[in-house]
Amino acid sequence: SLSYIYRHYSEDLHPQEVGERFHMSPRELNRILLYQVEMSFSDFLSFVRVNRASELLLESDKTILEIALEVGFHSEKTLSRHFLRFRAMTPGKFRKTVALQEPQ
Repeated sequence: SLSYIYRHYSEDLHPQEVGERFHMSPRELNRILLYQVEMSFSDFLSFVRVNRASELLLESDKTILEIALEVGFHSEKTLSRHFLRFRAMTPGKFRKTVALQEPQ
């Protein structure tokens, strides 16, 4: 189930559908994820999306909105909210701060 989420993170995933794919209830899926990665389904999905967004922020010139939509969030605001949670900064600040640390 972890690799499925990694492969399909940009889609509109729901624990019900992912659970059914692996013949388990959403509750069982959450229990397994809590055991494996210490996160619920929705937290893990957001975490994977934020990690991918971080890569795109550094390796592309796409706008934050384009990146948000590409990784599966429905708005720039949603990406920013999750980004703040997992990275303790906004996507824009992340792009500037990390880019500044690159060797010139």
